[in-house]
Amino acid sequence: MSTSTNNTVTGDSTVGIVIQSGSITGGVHYHRSLPAPPLPRQLPALPPAWVDREADLVLLHSKSSDSPPDLGSRLVVLSGQDGIGTTTLASRLLHELQDRFRGGSLYVDLRGHEPEGPLPIGSALGQLLRSVRPGEPPLDTQERAAWWRSATADRAPTCVLIDNAARAADIRAILPGGSGHLVLVTSRHPLSELVGEGAYLHSLGPLPHDAAHTYLADRVGADRLRAEPDAAEQLIRLAGGYPAALVLTVAQVALHPQRPLSSAVRALIDSRRTTPHPPALDLPGATMTAHHDAAYAGLSSDSAHAYRHLSLLPVLDFDASLTAAVCATTPQAATTALSSLADARLLKDIGSREQRGPVYGFPSAGLHQRARHIAEPHPQDQRLPRALGWGLAATATADALVTTSHSLILNLNPADLPHTPDHPVRHPDPDAALTWLKDQAENLLVLVRAAHRDGHHAYVWRIVYSMWPWWRSESRHDDWIELHNLALESLRLDRSGTKLAERHLLNTLGLALRDTRSPQALRTFHRVLNLARQAEDFHAEAQALHELGATHLQMGHTSQAVMFLTRARRARMRLGYERGVALTDILLGQEVLARGHVGSALRRFEDARAVLVAVPDTHDAARALAWKGRALIQAGDIPAAEEALDAARQEFLAVQAPRWVAQTLEWLGQAAEADGRPEDARAHYAQAVDRYLLVSAADADRVRGQIARVL
Repeated sequence: MSTSTNNTVTGDSTVGIVIQSGSITGGVHYHRSLPAPPLPRQLPALPPAWVDREADLVLLHSKSSDSPPDLGSRLVVLSGQDGIGTTTLASRLLHELQDRFRGGSLYVDLRGHEPEGPLPIGSALGQLLRSVRPGEPPLDTQERAAWWRSATADRAPTCVLIDNAARAADIRAILPGGSGHLVLVTSRHPLSELVGEGAYLHSLGPLPHDAAHTYLADRVGADRLRAEPDAAEQLIRLAGGYPAALVLTVAQVALHPQRPLSSAVRALIDSRRTTPHPPALDLPGATMTAHHDAAYAGLSSDSAHAYRHLSLLPVLDFDASLTAAVCATTPQAATTALSSLADARLLKDIGSREQRGPVYGFPSAGLHQRARHIAEPHPQDQRLPRALGWGLAATATADALVTTSHSLILNLNPADLPHTPDHPVRHPDPDAALTWLKDQAENLLVLVRAAHRDGHHAYVWRIVYSMWPWWRSESRHDDWIELHNLALESLRLDRSGTKLAERHLLNTLGLALRDTRSPQALRTFHRVLNLARQAEDFHAEAQALHELGATHLQMGHTSQAVMFLTRARRARMRLGYERGVALTDILLGQEVLARGHVGSALRRFEDARAVLVAVPDTHDAARALAWKGRALIQAGDIPAAEEALDAARQEFLAVQAPRWVAQTLEWLGQAAEADGRPEDARAHYAQAVDRYLLVSAADADRVRGQIARVL
C-alpha cells in the first residue's frame, strides 16, 4: 500500500534543529520502509555439479583456518586464468567455512577485466559499507575506506570474497579493520605484492583428467561416454583442464542429444583451425576461444544476432525488454534468444526479478571480451542509442507515476527523440515503477556514462532528470552528484536543452550537495536563483530563496537563513502560494524555537499545519505537528508534547516516512527523559535507533549515545 502527497521532503535530521525543505518538484509517492538488512550471506550460488578440487580445497581450508595475525585478517589470493574455476572454488571454500563467521559473508565483484573497465574502488567500498552499516557512506574514497575499517573493527569475524581483482592496491583499500576476518581474493594475476600484507598465494591449475571425466559422465551420461570412449577422451583433452570449457562442451552435447560425441569433437577442431586466438584478448589460449566459437557457431541466427548486440552494451545484466529494444525485435523473440544463449552456456541465468522477469549476464569477462571481438562494433552502431531510447522511455514513465508534478515540469516526451522503443517498459503502478528503477539503477548509471562519453547528450540529461524518484529514494549522493554534473555538461552541448532544464537539474544537484554538507550547495542554489530571475519565473525565484534559507539554516548561518526565508515567504505571499508559505513557516519556526521563542514558534507551526491539512499535504502537515510537539517539550508541557508527537508519528507511518517516524520517536524519548521517566525514554530511543537504521547510520549512532546517557 502507498500514499501520494504533493510534496518532496529533503534535508536531514540533526541534533536540535532538523532541516526539511519544501517541495522542489511536487507529487511525492511514499513507499514501504525496508527492514534492516539481515546478516549478509552474499556468496555466489554453487553450481549443481562439483568436481575434484579436493587437494586445493584441503590446502585452502588449512591456510584459511590458520591463526590470523594479532592485528589484521587472514588474506588468501587464489589466482588462475579465466575459465579455470577460481570463483567456483573460492565460493565452495567459503560456503563450507561461513558458519565460523558470525559477522556473515560479503561479496564484491571488482570486474577487473571487464571490457567496460573495473568497478571503481569507491563504489566497491560503498557496496560493502551498505551491507554492514545502513545509511549513505561518505563521498570521498579514502574516507569510505576509513569508515569500512571502522565498521569492521569491532564486528564479529566476517568472510569477504573479493572477486576478479586486478590490482593489489585495490585489495589494500578493502582490507577490513580489526582481526579475525577472512579475505579471499580471486584474480588472473598472483598479486604477489600482497605478500607484504601476509597473503597466502595459491595458483589454481587445470582440472585433473579423472575429475574432468567424472564431470562429463555426470552431466552427459556415463552410457554416452562408454559408447564413444575415444571421442570422450578427445573432448577432455580439448578442454585442457578448464572447467568453463567443459561447461560449454556439455551444453553443446545436451542441446543435441541425438548427435554423437564425435560431432562435438569435429566442431571444436574446426574452430581451432578457423579462429586463431586474437592476442589482444586476455583469454586462456586457444582452448576457451575454440570452445566459445564452437558454441557460437551452433546458435540460431536470431540467438547469434542477440549475442552480438548484447556484447556491446555497457550494462551489467540484461532482460527481455532491453534485449528487444537493442535488437529491434519483440520481447517474445528476445525471451527465446536469451533462453537459448543460457542453454548454450554463453550467458548465465542470474535469476528472475519482480518487475523484469529473467535476468542474464556473461559468465566471465573472457567470454564477454570474445563476444565483443565477434561483434565487430561499427562507428554507426545503433545499439547504444537504442538502449538509451529504451532507458529514457522507461524512466520517464516511472517518473510520471511516482512523482507526477516533477515529470510535468519539463514534460519530457521520449517520442520526440530517435530510437523510441516499439515495446516500451510498462509499469502497472508507482510501487512497481520504483522497484524497476531500483533494480535497473546500476544499468542506467553505466548507460548514462557511456552516453556522455559517446556524445549522446540529449539522452544524458533527460535520463538523469527522469531518475529523480530513485535519487530521492536511495540517496546515493556520490552517483547523484557525478551524474548531475554529467547531465549539466551534456545539457550545454545539446541544442535541444533549455534553461528550464538547467535550472531544475541544478536544483536537484543542490539538494544532494546540501545533504552532504558541501559548501557548493549555496553556490548552486544561487545559480538557480539567478536563472529564475533571468526567466522572470517568480515561483522558481521564491523556491530558490527558500532553498538558500534552508541551506544556511542547516549550516548554522542563522541571520542569512532568516533573511532568505523571510524573502521567500514574502514572495510566496505575493503569489498567493499558501502551501509554500506554510513550508517556509516551518523553517522559520525552527529558527525562532532555537532562539527560545517558544510561543512564536508554536504559532508558526500551528498555522502551517492548518494550511497543509487543508491542501491536503499529509506529510508536511505531520511535519508541522511534530515540530509543534518538539516546541511543547521546550515549553515544559510534556503531556501535550507527547500527544502531538504520537499523532505525528501515526501520520508519518501512514505516509511511509521512516526518517520522520524515527525523529518523532527520538523526540518522544526526549519528552520522557524531561519528565523523569528514564525507562520510557530508553524504550523510545531504542525504537528510534531501529527506524534510523533504515535511513541513517549516523543518526542511529547518535541516538545510541542518548540511550547510554540515560542508563
